[in-house]
Amino acid sequence: MKLKRIATVYFESWWMPCIIAFLVLITLLITNSTNRKNIAIIANGVLILFALSLLGILFASVWNLFKKHWGKGIVNLLMLPLLFIASVFGFSLFMFGPSDDKFADHLSIPDDIEISEPLDWQVEFQDGSEDTFQSRLLTSLLTPGNQDPSVNADVFSLVKLHKNESDILRRYLATSPSWRLFQEKGDLFTTRRWMIGSFWRYSLHGYYIRHNPYFIFNPNLPDFQSRFTLGFSGKPWSKASFKSTQMQQDQTKQLKLSVGNRMNQSHCVITAGQLIVEIFEQSKAKERRLTKAALVHVEEELRPLTMAPEWSTIQRILPSGAARRGEPTISLRNALQPGIYDSEIWVNPGEPGMIYLKAYEITREYRLSADRLKERSNEWVGWSNDTSQLFFSNTHFTIYEGDWGKPYAARFEVWFVPDSGGPERKLIEKVFKIEGWQR
Repeated sequence: MKLKRIATVYFESWWMPCIIAFLVLITLLITNSTNRKNIAIIANGVLILFALSLLGILFASVWNLFKKHWGKGIVNLLMLPLLFIASVFGFSLFMFGPSDDKFADHLSIPDDIEISEPLDWQVEFQDGSEDTFQSRLLTSLLTPGNQDPSVNADVFSLVKLHKNESDILRRYLATSPSWRLFQEKGDLFTTRRWMIGSFWRYSLHGYYIRHNPYFIFNPNLPDFQSRFTLGFSGKPWSKASFKSTQMQQDQTKQLKLSVGNRMNQSHCVITAGQLIVEIFEQSKAKERRLTKAALVHVEEELRPLTMAPEWSTIQRILPSGAARRGEPTISLRNALQPGIYDSEIWVNPGEPGMIYLKAYEITREYRLSADRLKERSNEWVGWSNDTSQLFFSNTHFTIYEGDWGKPYAARFEVWFVPDSGGPERKLIEKVFKIEGWQR
């Protein structure tokens, strides 16, 4: 009875649905204006409440007009465009305006410690011969594509290794700089890295496109976008949709095509138990040249490991420069905007496990972007008993504290989590002069 009375008051009121919607809108704008991850999760729930409050105004107007309460019904209807204008203005102000958080306003950079600066990317235009996966895919684009989008899901070597030699497969993926093996929301994935110029470089979300600076000066290269990912937790990295093509091992199918960036787009998801092979392609022809080239290359790459699943085989088939000698190092490189960086790490933890980054503003020991930085930087890295042998890790991340043009000193630490379940330990650290990303 109480709920019925409340609903009657709500729907027969000219002001209550509107006031509630405005209050929910203000809450939504405030929660969306923060970079804190836990608040951002709450914002998704508030967004649903805002949509329901708009429906409430619409139902109230229909109810009042049906009851011939003309004034109330018209006021309810007029509130809908006003709320739309208020939401557009509010999001423009909160979401797209300057987001100066004042974090670095009163920070000073100590002059009694060694502080490094992030490097700029120096793209060297070589032939990419060290990245045989990339070379194969780009060469496939130079052949005229036909009208048949059929693909055969030949992943025999990959499935065999995953089923019978999973530790060796994971060690290879962790050791090779051409793969990034990482965890996201508790699930394990690996995605293909490409060599950009003379550097192995992980692209955000794993996509590589024609308009990367390394490719843009090649006039013969057509437009494309590509991503190759493996999932080891029974799900693809990118959620499958009605546009995706679901396949089983060794099955042949015509891939579903949609349009993306004015190209034929496909999302192929091959399932073999908990192993998921996921290939995204955008290219002009209907023939899935990138998808087929990627599957052929990975099969050939892993075949020697199926015949001799040993550490010596891994060392033999790794790309040149996959390991180096010396002292462990960490360096940062500037990305597109201040506050966004690429890391380059060379370490050898001496046992299998995951590394990740922690960062602290050094004068106050404030931990920077704690949850997001760990999620973006974690990676299983190569290891060996030879402590002078170093292995590569690289990722792309954002530091949210601070603003453009206001540099401060931050200590970046590389931490290691052993697969054995032993305690975490710090491998190396280095102080950099950085800026925070300003939306």
